[in-house]
Amino acid sequence: MDTSRTVLLAQHVMQSAVFVLSHDRQVLDAVDDLIQRGFSGAPVIEHNRVVGVFSERDALTAIAAAHYEQEPPGLVSQHMRRDFAVVAADADVFEVASVFRDQPIRRVPVVDVERRLLGIISRGDLLKALRTTFRSRQPTKYEQLQEHMSLRHGS
Repeated sequence: MDTSRTVLLAQHVMQSAVFVLSHDRQVLDAVDDLIQRGFSGAPVIEHNRVVGVFSERDALTAIAAAHYEQEPPGLVSQHMRRDFAVVAADADVFEVASVFRDQPIRRVPVVDVERRLLGIISRGDLLKALRTTFRSRQPTKYEQLQEHMSLRHGS
């Protein structure tokens, strides 16, 4: 086993400055916030803990239903997803990659054991980190042997 490999963790890749929504924010105000910032969604916070995720999909559903029922769309807490993925700060990037592979999400919150928000990782953040890590990795013994053999045989 190669123990020289650098372990890249969620805390190394995450963005610490995270736009969040309050659980008691009005849906229309939350939509305005998302549009102004160009975000497709945001973690929802209640008592300093992540309690949900509110996305464009949730907003569309809320506003369409409100329009049909001719009622106000209500609060973010009424329409947010409560079943969502999170990762720990010490999760390795391959664990984070599996979350993105298994779920149709663009960002994953990074939380501590009490579900306090520490940061967020987007698919793009993770892809950049993995690409940089792969580019700077040391060649495997097999690759070194191939290089040696090609130099020896003038290929």
